[in-house]
Amino acid sequence: MSAGGQTSASRTAVARLGGFTAFVWIAGLVVAGIVALVYVDDGGFDVGPVGVDADYAREPWTSPDPIAADDLGGGVYEGRDGAVIRLTGLDVDQPVVLTPEDGTYISSVRVTGPGGRIVTEGEYDQPPRFFSLVDDRVVVLVDQPDVELWVDGLSDETWRGRVTSGGLGWVNDVASGFESAVFTHAGEASTARLSARGEGRVSIQVVTPHGSEYTFDGEAPLDQSIAWPDAPLVVFSVDSWEDAGWRLEFPPSSPTPTPSPTPESTP
Repeated sequence: MSAGGQTSASRTAVARLGGFTAFVWIAGLVVAGIVALVYVDDGGFDVGPVGVDADYAREPWTSPDPIAADDLGGGVYEGRDGAVIRLTGLDVDQPVVLTPEDGTYISSVRVTGPGGRIVTEGEYDQPPRFFSLVDDRVVVLVDQPDVELWVDGLSDETWRGRVTSGGLGWVNDVASGFESAVFTHAGEASTARLSARGEGRVSIQVVTPHGSEYTFDGEAPLDQSIAWPDAPLVVFSVDSWEDAGWRLEFPPSSPTPTPSPTPESTP
């Protein structure tokens, strides 16, 4: 066969290969489109709570007709992602605790006043956001007795949680341990001394009425100060891994009555 014949055959083979590649590519797009339609129809790509207008999915407190969580009694509520729990007559000197039940998941809670009104600001002029702590509970601190809790769960699942008040225990001088802990601190300080020994990590999440945030995460051994926003009441969530032992020492404050421990109660 001549060189010209070989070139013609090569071009034909390349053309056939190119056509086959294009066919496979187009077929792949068709299959992907069908799968996407199935998932959208099944709710797999849902954004925000079911039944809420898409305009309010990320900020349900701005909706004129928000979804209210079902009150099951005894402080237990159930709802979809974005549903609101309305609470009245709270003790502002006690943390509000939302504990997931029945294996459901709660990521965080936004807090507003009645009617979705922002009375305490968090980041970016938004309602304060409170994330789940080391024990999966969400702890909220409020500035007024009547509030609304906007629950962030999974978009395709129902959450269930129990609302209680207090019950975390108080530490105003020194806290220490080799395990994780959650406790309340009342005082004038906005700094504390953190030390850790052994091997492993220690992280601290701090809760104030303006929301929760991680204020420290590091490897033991260590000895340093940590700081948090000024607040009359603060909740600390300390997480410890491996065999790291930690100690958190608060500076002395002016003599003030120490809040008496209160049993966990239902608002």
